[in-house]
Amino acid sequence: MERVQCQKIRHSYDGVRDAVGGLDLEIKRGEVLALIGPNGAGKSTTLRILATLQRPDEGSVSWDGSDAWQERYALRQKIGFLGDGTALYPSMTAAGYLRFFAECYGLGDAEAKKAVGRVLDLFDLSTKADATISDLSKGMRQRLAIARTMIHSPELLLLDEPADGLDPLARRQLRDILRRVADQGVGIVVSSHILRELDRFVDTVALIQKGKLEVHGGVEEVISDYDVGRRLHHVEVTAGLPVALEILRKHEGLIEGVEPLHKDEAEVDPETSPRGRIKVRIHGDERRAAKLLKEMVLADVEVIAMSKVRSDLEDVYQSIGRDEVS
Repeated sequence: MERVQCQKIRHSYDGVRDAVGGLDLEIKRGEVLALIGPNGAGKSTTLRILATLQRPDEGSVSWDGSDAWQERYALRQKIGFLGDGTALYPSMTAAGYLRFFAECYGLGDAEAKKAVGRVLDLFDLSTKADATISDLSKGMRQRLAIARTMIHSPELLLLDEPADGLDPLARRQLRDILRRVADQGVGIVVSSHILRELDRFVDTVALIQKGKLEVHGGVEEVISDYDVGRRLHHVEVTAGLPVALEILRKHEGLIEGVEPLHKDEAEVDPETSPRGRIKVRIHGDERRAAKLLKEMVLADVEVIAMSKVRSDLEDVYQSIGRDEVS
């Protein structure tokens, strides 16, 4: 696979409202694309169409120039799909479940055994190979479901909320795994609500609202183009911390937290501590931040640094997302 393209796809479940309307989208080899938007925006429908499980009412999906629907049976051998729900069989063992799907994809005995061992190891489930799925924790079941999508070494991975049920460590491990898989040339589309974690993991982002594509581009490009007016700053203060907090609040600065300037310092009490690092969101442009800095200095607050923190996908989404569903 070099590229998969959605071209003006439209689909309606009731013939009245479009779940997806006139959507153009492209996934390239080795690229991780984040599909974001509110519930009901059309993300899951888009994934099902890409997986050739749903035929669009209008438009088409092309796979390296060929019509994906016409070639759907052959292409499904090259697609790994995690839809809404894990589709696990509780009475099976973890290894038996993976072996079953390996055989469904036509892998021979030796190849299937090797593939099962590979994905069990990849998702840190080797010690649970003989455990019954019903006895696994929710996080382990989710990891197993994702492992199943990779059992046949697909060229395109489509994952709907893959981090659901995973703890922070498991989510980080999943990001690392998917990044390695993408670096091997696999195209990946991830639909997720955990935007802060997508930010430094994905290559491109597509925001869908009411079934229509509103934003599409590289992560850094999108953040730059849609940089928010409500910006996060770090303000480092060595004396006068309570006064600094008072000034920032007076000008509608949203205080997100106060932490020590250095790791070896004691926890900061904002009411009494003289020093600390303030995380604050400030409305307006750089001139507004400059005026606040001037006011703090005139109030004898010792500010040693005031720096803007890079916006992230969640900031961008909150600035342009209207939570409009189809």
